[in-house]
This record gives sequence, structure tokens and C-alpha cells, in this order.
Amino acid sequence: MLRSRRHKLAPSRAGKLVVRKRADEFYLSKAWKDFGAGIIKARGRRCESCGKTREADGTPVKLVVDHTIERLDGGDDLDPGNVKLMCVREGGNGQPHADGVLGCCHPRKTAQARADRLRLL
Repeated sequence: MLRSRRHKLAPSRAGKLVVRKRADEFYLSKAWKDFGAGIIKARGRRCESCGKTREADGTPVKLVVDHTIERLDGGDDLDPGNVKLMCVREGGNGQPHADGVLGCCHPRKTAQARADRLRLL
């Protein structure tokens, strides 16, 4: 008797397609990494949106150097006047947003910029 060679399939995750974002090569460059390290050193390890310096677990805040005017919208790549240090994670010791949530400034700003850009299309 022949056995079925069908493999058991993992349960379907309908609507859960995850597409990995590919990093822009610019953000992987030595120039950008050195620029970002210099900005953090000059301005200190503090979110410039909410003032957060510590995560909820007490560790130093996780920051990204964010373009105020995004590169896609014509912002300058390595202009210190066009960047802001922003926290990435929710929680910690920053000032709450209007909805009461602490932190998470960079994802909020990026989502808003993306929505604004789509509205212009």
C-alpha cells in the first residue's frame, strides 16, 4: 500500500503576510553611522520629542537619528539641522503623548509622514 507523501501544513495565518522591509543602503553606510554617533554624542542620549532617557526596564533609551524632513520628501542627508533623536520603544520615563502613551516617538512620526505622503498622491 502506498503512503501519502503530503506533509502536514502549518495552520494558515490568513491576512498575516509579513513583508520584510529592506534597509536603504544609505542608512547602512559608514557616513550615516558616524554622523548618527556624533549627533548622539553632541546632544546626549535623550529623545528630543518626549524627553525620554530610560526604557521601562531602566536601560538607556533606544534612539534613532530621524530626518525631520524625510529624504523621500527632499530632506538633506547629513545636515544636523534636519535630524532629531527619537525614541523607538513604548514606555519609559518620557512625557506622555495626547493619548497617554509614553515613548514610541519615531514609529509615530514615521507613520504620520507616510500617511501625509499618501494623502498627497
